[in-house]
Amino acid sequence: MGVRFSSKTKEAIAGYIFAAPIIISIMLFTIYPVFAGLYYSFTNYQPTEAQKFKMRFIPEEAMMFHTSVFPDEEDVSYEEVAEFFNPVDFVLYDVGVNLNERQIEAVKNYLDSERLIKDFLAGKLKEEMTVAEFMERYMKAESNLFKRYIPDFIGLSNFKKMAKDQYFWISLKNAFVYSIIVVPVQTLLAILLAVAANMNIRGRGFFKAVFFIPAISSSAAISMIFWLIYSKPGVLNRLLGYLGMQPIDWLNNPNTALGAIMVLNVWTTAGYFMITFLAGLQGIPRTIYEAAEIDGAKFWTRFWKITFPLLRPQILFVSIMGIIGCMQVFDQIYFLIKNMRNITISYYIYKNAFEYHNMGYASAIAMVLFLIILFITTLQRKFMKEEAYF
Repeated sequence: MGVRFSSKTKEAIAGYIFAAPIIISIMLFTIYPVFAGLYYSFTNYQPTEAQKFKMRFIPEEAMMFHTSVFPDEEDVSYEEVAEFFNPVDFVLYDVGVNLNERQIEAVKNYLDSERLIKDFLAGKLKEEMTVAEFMERYMKAESNLFKRYIPDFIGLSNFKKMAKDQYFWISLKNAFVYSIIVVPVQTLLAILLAVAANMNIRGRGFFKAVFFIPAISSSAAISMIFWLIYSKPGVLNRLLGYLGMQPIDWLNNPNTALGAIMVLNVWTTAGYFMITFLAGLQGIPRTIYEAAEIDGAKFWTRFWKITFPLLRPQILFVSIMGIIGCMQVFDQIYFLIKNMRNITISYYIYKNAFEYHNMGYASAIAMVLFLIILFITTLQRKFMKEEAYF
């Protein structure tokens, strides 16, 4: 007889089947990258090296470059070629593969130079092959070192390097300054927008849409619009010119570039967080405001004594999400900032990973950023209680 399951077990199995796609996606694209980044932070991993043993080449051409000998030449002896052949230099410079110290020692001790030279002179190296296939054929031992790229474990070297890296500290400082200014401003502005959108006035649906549109617009498109505003011949400088002021290069001047990006970020995110506060406002009982009006409380008194305190759960959520977003700000910096004095830490991670091809060091910086955000978020949850009053 087949196995019979209870109704609860069947429901659980069905639930896991339906949830399987999202569970697998989270494991592949969230959990695995976190642990991979942690591992790489203790290595010298370089993405450009990852495919080096799969590179295809023609051994005969590499031998010709190395020895300056053509296999079809007459009167070329094995001894003459062997005299000029250096196995390590051949693999490093003529095959074009970077090797670590262990691999260099293996090539020096185990590469079958005699067989390689004889095959070269006999014209047997014309076939294209991968580096891994070549090493498998001509290494007497330890050919497994050349089958796939394994970064060297370097311990805490990346973190020690970070402590002496001036651009790491500049980018970290900029991220903190950015967060300290942007998060309170965008939170307060979002609350005010939500209060305005919650009022019983004509056209409030239109104003809600206008406030929210920047949040759903393409970051690249918005960055280009603000580039047209901030550029030296742009809209902002033209307006300032009418007031008799000299044009300012807002994005290339280190004293103004980061502030200009802060204004852009506040404008794009305030409308998004407005929706969160609007939901909170609509959950506050109307009777509380009516009682305050009867007692003679003015608008701002009601705002600071009733609205603001009762939005505490939403304020906590928005401040946490704002801190996380600001500490990780990247796209506006990537599109608009061209000097290293105004970069943020996420952009510096990108430069190390994809421009300097130093993924191990980038992973170490990413781990530090993760710990900083985790620490700040923990402090926020500890000192900003989210319980509501009703």
